Amino acid sequence: MKYLTAIASFVFLAGAANAGAAIRLSVDVADKTRSQAVLVYQTTIVEIPLDEKGHGECVLENLPAVHADFYYGMDSKKIFLEDDDKIEIAFDGKNFGETFAFRVGNNPAKEKICKYLNEITLPALSNDDFALPFDDYAALLVSKERTALRLLKAWKLDAVSSLFAKIEENRIRYALASMLLMYPVGHTAVTQDASYRPDSAYYDAIAAYVREDRDLVGLKEYREYMKEAAYVLSARGQRITDPYKKTLCEMEFLIDRLADEVVLQNLLNVLAIEQVEQYGIDGIDDLLNYHRTFVTDPVLQAAFREKYDRWDVVRKGKPSPDFRAFDKDGTPYTLENFKGRYLYIDLWATWCIPCRREIPFLRKLEQEYEGRNIAFVSLSVDERSADWKDFLEKQAMTGTQLYLGSSSSFAKLYKVNGIPRFILLDPDGNIVDENALRPSSPDIRACFDALPGMSR
Repeated sequence: MKYLTAIASFVFLAGAANAGAAIRLSVDVADKTRSQAVLVYQTTIVEIPLDEKGHGECVLENLPAVHADFYYGMDSKKIFLEDDDKIEIAFDGKNFGETFAFRVGNNPAKEKICKYLNEITLPALSNDDFALPFDDYAALLVSKERTALRLLKAWKLDAVSSLFAKIEENRIRYALASMLLMYPVGHTAVTQDASYRPDSAYYDAIAAYVREDRDLVGLKEYREYMKEAAYVLSARGQRITDPYKKTLCEMEFLIDRLADEVVLQNLLNVLAIEQVEQYGIDGIDDLLNYHRTFVTDPVLQAAFREKYDRWDVVRKGKPSPDFRAFDKDGTPYTLENFKGRYLYIDLWATWCIPCRREIPFLRKLEQEYEGRNIAFVSLSVDERSADWKDFLEKQAMTGTQLYLGSSSSFAKLYKVNGIPRFILLDPDGNIVDENALRPSSPDIRACFDALPGMSR
């Protein structure tokens, strides 16, 4: 098993991925053809508006040293960001690739790093390589790693930035380590040998890379490897197809295995953000519990909250999603019809016994608050409007009665999984309570009376 030592033995620097000084980046575009440039790093997208002269600026704070991609339209260049850098980027908007110039004012030699990143590619494997026995496959990766590190050393970039040199060495190593992770699937597909199962040598090789280094938490290749290795080592051949369960599996492995809080918090935060971005925020209580418990860094918390809030469209204080509903004569209504007053919405259906039990209490509320700064709207989610109309004819219904239907996006956005459901909005259409008290609640009047501007 000599390849384990060769491929996994590297030096980790002491210290943390410090918040450090701000990174300042300026962009100057001649013959501007776009209104903005875009910087992408980690899970963050930074849009940099360009003025009439093609100039734009941005300041990045609390950012560890990271690789990033700079985009102008569909064209892009790889760059490296490091604490206290004052980066100047200039190019011709009509000839981005040939004219792109990268300069760091406080260290002009860093232009060489940008040149290296855009001219040297990471080593690749062919599909046929997956047919090799695992030991031979791993030895091949060692050979490719040595070649890539030989090239890196020849560029003498450690004299430009020792931190970049260290991170780049690990970018190479973890990119190749990810190819180790791919071996079982690749080997089975190429050899058509469905009986293959990873042995202890495979799992030992994967585990050898599970290391903690604060300087690497901003490195995509490191993060991706650590996340996937957490799944491979915890599942041990058991295939988890549900993305959320897989994310929880990865989080639990990292929580149990990692001692360095900075590394753990960063990896957990990325896992949580990716889950929310790809699949939303429904049914993720376990993930939120882990995140709230183990991710205590305010910067990481804010990054997650930003992603979470984009999905949490029905949070208190946000503008309510709109609806389009119809009265019994077919006249359409939207939220705009009720602006200027508080709005108490009842989502109900004629077949719903609990909904019908609330009707007398709702009727009494409507009578008591007549002439005050609140409107009452009942939105039927019956599947058939005929059932709703028939019910209206037989019952003395008050307030504004509208038919919403059973497939409304309004109910879906409010994540309505049971009725009756009551929603309270302010006069501007913002959410006061997305799950308001029922009319039968003894506290409902105190709730209404406490609303600002609720005139008697």
